[in-house]
Amino acid sequence: MITRRKGTTDAQFGHLFHVKMKKKNIYMVQATNASEKNVYLPYSTGTLVANAWKDSKVQDSYDFKGFIVIKEDIEEIARSFDEPFLIGFSNNIWNSNFNKLLAERIKCLYPNCLILFGGKELPFGNDYLERYPYMDFLIHLWGEETFRLLLLELAHGGTTFSEIPNLSYRENGKAVTNAVSCEDSLDFPSPYLSGLYDELIKSAPQINFVAGFETNRGCPFHCTYCDWDTAKAKMVLFPLEKVFAEIEWIAAHKIDYCGCFDSNFGIFERDELIADKLIEVKKRTGFPIKLQVSAAKADSEIVYRINRKLNECKMSKGVTISVQTLCPEALFNIDRQNISLDDYQRLMVLYKTQNIPTFTDVILGLPGETYESFCSGLCKLIECGQHFAIFVYSCNLLTNSIMWQKPYIEKHGIKTVDIPFSQYHCNIRKSNEPAEYSKEIIATSTMNEREFLRAKYFAHVLQCFHCFGLLRCFAIYLYHEKHVSYLDFYKALVEHLGSVPQSVAGAVFSKVYKGLESYSRGEEIERFVDPIFGDITWPFEEGAYLEILLKLDRFYEEAESFLQNFDIEPEIFDELMRYQKSIIKLPGRETVKLELEYDLGNYFYGIFAREHTPPQRKRNIVTIGAGGVPDNWKDYSKYIVWFGRKGTGNVSSDVSVDLV
Repeated sequence: MITRRKGTTDAQFGHLFHVKMKKKNIYMVQATNASEKNVYLPYSTGTLVANAWKDSKVQDSYDFKGFIVIKEDIEEIARSFDEPFLIGFSNNIWNSNFNKLLAERIKCLYPNCLILFGGKELPFGNDYLERYPYMDFLIHLWGEETFRLLLLELAHGGTTFSEIPNLSYRENGKAVTNAVSCEDSLDFPSPYLSGLYDELIKSAPQINFVAGFETNRGCPFHCTYCDWDTAKAKMVLFPLEKVFAEIEWIAAHKIDYCGCFDSNFGIFERDELIADKLIEVKKRTGFPIKLQVSAAKADSEIVYRINRKLNECKMSKGVTISVQTLCPEALFNIDRQNISLDDYQRLMVLYKTQNIPTFTDVILGLPGETYESFCSGLCKLIECGQHFAIFVYSCNLLTNSIMWQKPYIEKHGIKTVDIPFSQYHCNIRKSNEPAEYSKEIIATSTMNEREFLRAKYFAHVLQCFHCFGLLRCFAIYLYHEKHVSYLDFYKALVEHLGSVPQSVAGAVFSKVYKGLESYSRGEEIERFVDPIFGDITWPFEEGAYLEILLKLDRFYEEAESFLQNFDIEPEIFDELMRYQKSIIKLPGRETVKLELEYDLGNYFYGIFAREHTPPQRKRNIVTIGAGGVPDNWKDYSKYIVWFGRKGTGNVSSDVSVDLV
């Protein structure tokens, strides 16, 4: 309680009261690169603030002054804060160095400002406090209650932090880490419903904000490369009423795109109710337009029904049917079990016949994998029906994963290099923006550096020419009619590209190979950037595909010398080529009608439905539609190649056959 000292005037007492009761300013930094004008609302830091500000004592002691959400000039950001008392940073692989440089500069400008770090890229323990003197506190795991309790202790100068879980701090000059724990309940206030983002959205009308939400936390799986199950906690559900209310908020604020942050959407029966709510809200309001989820890693009726409903409502961005690897030894080493290949094949047919796009994630660099097992695994996925969307990722050592730990690294002979990290489909990094790095595997005891480089190159070739469709028709025909395996076909293509460096495809993939060599040395990689496709960065396989499209007719002329090595009869060869060229979507291309002697339209549809019948000699007219394709390269690149990749977006599926 504040009392008036004897002899103090009314004016003096009023000033003293203001000074004593002035609230402390809090800021949060969850910065990322803008993807064109798209930026995620700062969900992680928002949940911490929303939970803390439910406490009246926190409200009485602090003013929350706002979020930093875009990586801009560090000096300008640092000088923009108004008497900061505490600034919290959400630390991730895409902003870790930015955060450290900004935090250090803040400490120089405001020595008394407290610096708090949390997030996925924050290692367990107090290592950061020992390495970075400008950091004052670290929050590990789930941080909502830890943040609230910390603010309460700091409100009036408290220095006793030993009872606050999940916190690292300094005590008598020594770094200390308290016990870690996770909540049994997730009944935290919502940052959306609390109004935390209202001012942010109002102040940045030029930004298209993307919303993310959770319906649960935790993961029942224990894959060694992943940090999702770091806490080893049971899965905990958010109240359904809160989830529904957040969906209504997203729609009311006309958010086009949103993502569900659950590890396995569809693992609970109630997830279908959540999908139904999203669909009902979209039908009523028009928002959200698209939803991204990580589908449950199980072959279940619930998962199928959810995906079918989302696809019918045109909300789905594709169904994940991930395998990560098909190598049994690698699966054992990463403590993972996949669905059987029979189930995988059945799901591919089921989703394809329902016109539901699917995509499959694969990780390169898992211990136990070899060059041969990796390449044959990719081709096995094609054999099982995944002709359209295989995504290959290099294995990162995530800070809090089992794979990060020294005994695991030594056991499997893991070699890594710090790679300049690039968020694809983001604005080009400014020259004064600090580079971020990921620790990526480039060799193991079963795959040396040279083999790793070859495997990555093979993956880019297969993705560009098969998944994007440039030579898919020929590969399928040769597999089914000439018994040429996909593995042999794409290995031969790899060799061919190296022998014709002056050709369209050879020149593009020479650039890819040089980029991969730089990658393996930890050097800045020459990304695919071309203003004709927009001022953003493209992954190698997408950039290569786009560059080939610019000279597509010449590419197919040059490809004939390679394809004619496979002894395809001239008549069917010519028709395959005409059909292959015509199904590739291009800006401004109109509907194509082909008169064919072989029924190729129904032939390829049957292949995708797992009903193989050799091409029938039936004179027919194939009509290949071109609806919905933008007439300029920038929009084509965005909507057809980027957004349409998880499915069949870049190849026309509007094919009809009329027998003559």
